[in-house]
Amino acid sequence: MADVIKRACFVLFAVMVYGAAGAWLSSVVPAGAEAEPADLQIETRDAIDAFFAAVLSGEPDKVAAVLAPEFQIQRADGSHYDAKDYPDSILPIIAEVPVIQDLVVSATGDSVVATYVVNVNETLDGSVVEANAPRMTVFRKEGGTWLVVAHANFAGIER
Repeated sequence: MADVIKRACFVLFAVMVYGAAGAWLSSVVPAGAEAEPADLQIETRDAIDAFFAAVLSGEPDKVAAVLAPEFQIQRADGSHYDAKDYPDSILPIIAEVPVIQDLVVSATGDSVVATYVVNVNETLDGSVVEANAPRMTVFRKEGGTWLVVAHANFAGIER
């Protein structure tokens, strides 16, 4: 039980740090540097969909193609991977690209922080993943492509 509480506190702390970084980054955007909010929402939604589509494919090369070299993922159960290990890890099995709800985006320059809720039919290593749960994804644009820098998945896993 103590491990679960410790992991939950760690995930909460990571969310607060990423949220604070996103808030700070969005406050230092030079005038005119930010994309139009509607365009940014669409681009971010497309980037999230591309990440989920790569994972849905189950193909390590497709997953690696959407990850920045500094990528990290943290799950609610405490498991975590980097860009080198995640593509070859046990990837979740997703029935279809999930519906994104409550999308909130902050951005500066070539970085975007997105918080959202997804409703997804997903299993991980044979266990059912909580269907409706929040996520946080950080993207960096490189050569016209949004790469995933960090992803936090707050969905519980039934064991």
